[in-house]
Amino acid sequence: MFNYENSVTEKTTVNKIWDLYSDVSKWKLWDRGIKSVELFGSFAVSANGVMNMADGSALPFCITECTPQKSFTTQSKLGNITVTFGHKIEENGDAVTVTHTVAIEGGNEIQMEGMGKSIVANIPECMQRLMTI
Repeated sequence: MFNYENSVTEKTTVNKIWDLYSDVSKWKLWDRGIKSVELFGSFAVSANGVMNMADGSALPFCITECTPQKSFTTQSKLGNITVTFGHKIEENGDAVTVTHTVAIEGGNEIQMEGMGKSIVANIPECMQRLMTI
């Protein structure tokens, strides 16, 4: 299994961050690896979608947890491998802390570690952009 977690705290609002999360057309604004995102249904548990990546690949996902203004989780199934992305928002006075997590399971350790390092390489930059756009 591969696990990753990164948190960023900035002066912003929960509403601003939730708007950037819950409107999937805005994901490309804070994640330059994404060309576009399609969501089939509302931003809620069980909704399915596809992230069209800048490299031309397409990554299907499903929202598996969603607590408005607080958190959401998506899962992508890639054969026997499951990639879970977590997104959490916490208000701290006049600042907001956002935490992103990635968990990968179902493959061999070398495969999951390699995939994980590739996936998380740009997360700190994406999170900084999320907090400041």
